[in-house]
Amino acid sequence: MKTLVYDGGMLIAIDKCQFVALRRHQDWVRQGHRIMVPAPVAAQAVRDPRRQVRLVRLLSGCDLVPFQRGDVWPVGTLLAKAGTSDVVDGFVAVAAARVSAAVVTSDGDDIRHLLETLSVRLPVLAP
Repeated sequence: MKTLVYDGGMLIAIDKCQFVALRRHQDWVRQGHRIMVPAPVAAQAVRDPRRQVRLVRLLSGCDLVPFQRGDVWPVGTLLAKAGTSDVVDGFVAVAAARVSAAVVTSDGDDIRHLLETLSVRLPVLAP
């Protein structure tokens, strides 16, 4: 079983019913992969749950990763070392590194930079 961490780009692609993203997600679920979504990523994508039924259903089948007190130092330190400021991207990289997960993102360059700063080599996939 493989673990995947979704970034906002994947959630937005699924919410917009983009065929490739929907198909990839369905294939990964069918293959038994674990899908993780950092809670701040979900918060970026969810705007009106009553109108985003597809996205809400997807999220109900994923492991939602909360941003907790223990995440403050690792994420903040990573952002300082990387010279960036996006807390959500930082948390995505830290969460993926913790479980050696591939990251599914439309922000590949930024996520790769953060993973390299962590000295971690993980797959970064497009939605």
